[in-house]
Amino acid sequence: MREPASPHRHLRRLAVLLLAAAAVAAATAAVAGATTQHDALLVRRGVTHALKQHWVKAPDAGRYRADVAVAVRDVASLPKLRARVIAAQLAQLAAVSGSYTSPRALALFTQLEQNLAYFETHPIPPQRVDVADQDGVVYRWFPSQGLEFHPLAAFGALNAVAAAQNADGARTLADALVARGVPRGGRLIWEYSFPFGFGRPPWASGMAQAVAAQALARAAVLLQDEDLVGAAARAYASVSPLVFGLPSGPWIRLYGFDNEVVLNAQLQTIVSLLDYAKTSGDAAAAALAQRLSATAQALLPRFDTGDWSRYELGGGYATKEYELYVTKLLAKLASTTHDPVWTDASQRFHAYYYDPPQVTQVAPPAPIYPQPLDGYLDTASIQLTLSQRASVTLAVGGQVTSFRLGRGAHTITWKPPVGLVAGTYPVQVSAKNYAGRRSTVKLAPVVVNWDTAPPPLTAAQLQGTTLTWQANDPGTPWLALKVALVDPAGVNPPQTLDVGRQPTGGSAPVAVPPGTWEATLQATNSAGLTTSFPLGTVTA
Repeated sequence: MREPASPHRHLRRLAVLLLAAAAVAAATAAVAGATTQHDALLVRRGVTHALKQHWVKAPDAGRYRADVAVAVRDVASLPKLRARVIAAQLAQLAAVSGSYTSPRALALFTQLEQNLAYFETHPIPPQRVDVADQDGVVYRWFPSQGLEFHPLAAFGALNAVAAAQNADGARTLADALVARGVPRGGRLIWEYSFPFGFGRPPWASGMAQAVAAQALARAAVLLQDEDLVGAAARAYASVSPLVFGLPSGPWIRLYGFDNEVVLNAQLQTIVSLLDYAKTSGDAAAAALAQRLSATAQALLPRFDTGDWSRYELGGGYATKEYELYVTKLLAKLASTTHDPVWTDASQRFHAYYYDPPQVTQVAPPAPIYPQPLDGYLDTASIQLTLSQRASVTLAVGGQVTSFRLGRGAHTITWKPPVGLVAGTYPVQVSAKNYAGRRSTVKLAPVVVNWDTAPPPLTAAQLQGTTLTWQANDPGTPWLALKVALVDPAGVNPPQTLDVGRQPTGGSAPVAVPPGTWEATLQATNSAGLTTSFPLGTVTA
């Protein structure tokens, strides 16, 4: 027999486990600290190299080194999750430490500064958030990455301030964004500096470049600035290299590293290029917009599910955010081009998003007979058709059930609760689509009956050895039939012939024994209720 363990032994084991855990934590922290120090060293060397190459000026180099020092301090002192974000920002800088040209360095180090300022005073965002710096440059939160310079959002902001005729805001933001544009020949590229999907930084977006051309051209008109006219042209020059070919025609790369066929990217690019072409008078941009538009129209049916849109070709339903985005883009294309294809699409997609789902009933449900539970008409079949996918709530007889149904015809099976009395019960259906629009309709009621009467036989006869019968009992799926035989002379004893379970109407062979008999058909339904029907005198 094993003796119980000593309490001291348990304490020693607990102490060993705690020490081991502490050792693992310390080792992990040491590795993280070493990684941060290594990244910081690479970044400092990169700043020194950039200064020697005359990519950055001495005051900027000093500022960037100070940013690195603050980042190292914050990694060691901030709460763990926030420290990891700062460490991730240092890792991004370290990954491109050999190429701190002036615009790239400005974009990367001001991004680091934004993260330092934000996470020294804010917790980790629970959801997506955009943060603008003092110049209006937009940084978007990406989990585990940090606040990332987001060219698409930033040029969207420039579009907004230019459209609002805010000259001061447009001046400041346009200058800040142009300063972050990386020149490549006659083009300007605004880079995304974080890994995304299969892409490794730095990478560019064709959609963002088109919006950049549009926003800079608008700002140039507002500010009467020829330099911005040139910057807009260089932004547009970067769009064509980010277009790839499909059998239907050209498509814009949302992400420069893959050929994902994304609907909102194509539509936004068309809208932006049409606006840029109108503002700048660039005929090549107008022609490219028309080719992109033709491809989008050719493929639009494959994005249209009949009640929503697909985010990408062959993919699933778009999120609510992207559906609204596509709906607004189609409305812009319809109002800009007056093209009937875009007008029809705009109206359809507007209905998908803003109209509540339509619920129609195919046919009223048949009356049910849940007493007895014989597997026949125990449940009601409620048939309805939905105009679009929806969350459906069905209320009948005090029961409420919910379903997630797609567009089209459906049959919902309703099982009444045990003991529900006979009667007529209203049916109400509430349907809410993915955009949150709701409709509530009343359908034909469900009639609940109890089978309390014997089956009424309307006809029956026994001719020779063939029995035929017909009953009118909607609540039963079958009848148990027997033929009772009585000898009127009293010579033969009474007999009962079991015909078995049969349909409510039909014929069956019966082996009548020799003699003369008074025959009676006995029909019992699934509720155990019996009807007798005289068949007359039979001689065998």
